[in-house]
Amino acid sequence: MPIDQMMLGPMLDTFKTMADDCTAKGYSGESYDQMMTALKRMEQLGQEMDDFMEFSTKMTTENLQMDFSLAYGRVLSEGASQQSSSADTYDDGALLKQTVDALKNAVSELKKGEETAILEARKHHSSDAHKNLAETEVSTLAKSGQIIAPIEALIAYGESGVNLPTFLRVQIEKGLDKAMEGSAVLREGVAYDLDFAVAASINPYNIAIREEQGATFDELAKKAKFDVPNSLSVTLAFDKISQDYVSRVEKWTAIERAWERIFSLLDTWSMAQTRFAPGIEPWVLAGSPSSIQAAIAKDKATLPGIIQERVRLLMENYALSFDNVFTHETFIWSVKNHHFSYSQIYTELLVNTIHPQCKPTQLLDASIIQTIEHQYENKEMPNPENYRVLDRQEAVYDQYFGAGNFVVKVGPKPDFGFRNAAAWNL
Repeated sequence: MPIDQMMLGPMLDTFKTMADDCTAKGYSGESYDQMMTALKRMEQLGQEMDDFMEFSTKMTTENLQMDFSLAYGRVLSEGASQQSSSADTYDDGALLKQTVDALKNAVSELKKGEETAILEARKHHSSDAHKNLAETEVSTLAKSGQIIAPIEALIAYGESGVNLPTFLRVQIEKGLDKAMEGSAVLREGVAYDLDFAVAASINPYNIAIREEQGATFDELAKKAKFDVPNSLSVTLAFDKISQDYVSRVEKWTAIERAWERIFSLLDTWSMAQTRFAPGIEPWVLAGSPSSIQAAIAKDKATLPGIIQERVRLLMENYALSFDNVFTHETFIWSVKNHHFSYSQIYTELLVNTIHPQCKPTQLLDASIIQTIEHQYENKEMPNPENYRVLDRQEAVYDQYFGAGNFVVKVGPKPDFGFRNAAAWNL
């Protein structure tokens, strides 16, 4: 669902007006095309995204406002130059003023864009704490100050009394034109994404993508004049890196979900045979006592066949037997990064003892049911370290946005309750 036009309009209308003015004046050429490409990308993001803050952040990280404004300035300069040539006159001062005015307009639009994003972000919250945090997030991620500073330095130089050729030469020699592209901000954005990818540790590829993007950026920077790579080259390189990992991420995720589902079904089938099944989820949600008993009976009868089929598909699709899940890279990663739901003592029971008895028309031995009930009552089933994922995310978020703000953002962290199992030891 696209962003509401009431929010999107104020952000894009100024750019559209500037573009329409250039079109009406008949301007064309490479700079004009770059300006229109940036505008089309802004409009595309507005249709594809539904969160205004994410939209604003994406605008900044892709340098779209900057790309448009700089291209707009070049269009005006080129247009004025063409007019001067056709009139057989040349006004160096007028061209310099137009260039400086375009830069001033770029600064104005960057500030206006951040102000609009902040206002919209604050609108979506009721408490002052959340309003202030939303403003902090926008300001931290936008990094407008880092982009505006070199532009203002160039404006000051342009107003210092130099002529246009000197102005253009010095900005290239000092790399001010490259600094205005916001490449340093883009590099910081890659580091930001990497920090959060490491904190989440969903899979190794999400981290590898960010690491490779950072290394690629640095390599492009070494080869570029003034150590600032062309923003288009960076974007294309980053897109290629992401695409290179698509199939690997999809396969990893599919395998992980496959064995996770088997563990979940085994857990459900096991718990359905305990004496306290009628009082816990999912069966207690069935309603009446008779409905609860019917739901329990259904799961005891049907789940073994479903589990066997899923185990068969795990082997057929990924050459992975359920008995060998323990040693698979996806399982090891999940455990080491504290995502897996179950404790080691309960998981070993599921794999080594319960799974061999999980067959159609068969139920667990009474001694095994007693072990399950003991682990349940002694709170030995859940992974005692699941809380670490949130702790990692909290540390990174507060590093960027201020101590204590993670709790402001997401609310109090969930109470994982007492968990009596030992930590995993792979």
